[in-house]
Amino acid sequence: MRRLLPALLAALGLALAPPHEARAQGQVYEPAPPPGSAYVRLMNTLPAEVAVRPDFLPPQRLGVALPHQRVTAYTVVENVAGRTLRLDLTEGSRRGSGTLTVAPGSFVTVLVHRGPGGNPAVTALVEDTDFNRARARIAFYNALPDCPAAGLVLLPGGQAVFSDVPALQNRARSVNPVQAQVRAACGERASPEFGLHGLEAGGMYSIWLVPGPGAAPLAFLLRDSTAPFRR
Repeated sequence: MRRLLPALLAALGLALAPPHEARAQGQVYEPAPPPGSAYVRLMNTLPAEVAVRPDFLPPQRLGVALPHQRVTAYTVVENVAGRTLRLDLTEGSRRGSGTLTVAPGSFVTVLVHRGPGGNPAVTALVEDTDFNRARARIAFYNALPDCPAAGLVLLPGGQAVFSDVPALQNRARSVNPVQAQVRAACGERASPEFGLHGLEAGGMYSIWLVPGPGAAPLAFLLRDSTAPFRR
């Protein structure tokens, strides 16, 4: 749990404040979750809206029209030790389910993706939230189930930011909060280029490479967020 509060403050932008001020803001505005809790978020990599019914969170509808509709905020899940967490999934007429176990104090991203037989399935990724808080943290997610090695490059030069990220896995690094144009790709399948804009020191961001409506995949940047914990 010692790493949980600093990561939460960074995700909320409080890491930009002086240490004593950040601690005071966290104490006033964001009560700490009980021991034995973890943070979990859901991400829809499918090309259509999916309804998710977790037994550990309220029901969710994850859309696709706008990037932020695909991803929930990290949300506190209490008493995770020794529990098996279950999710039921519905995408149109397709149904699926999944289970996961998470450790207390962890941040977990649950990818909802195409599984065997075409039904929705889930893969849980445990995040490493340690990073240089004088810089920005970006994590790159290869959410293409059929892509064995995806990457992200700077434009126009093509320098690699991430490379050889396996299917349904992620990697993270600290970067200077500068603006840049980038493109994500799996082999010859490349996303349209997009900008890394608005990065701030101490902020946590995710870049998602997901299946597109045609042959080319989609990629986009979102700032990570954390839902306030309410006792």
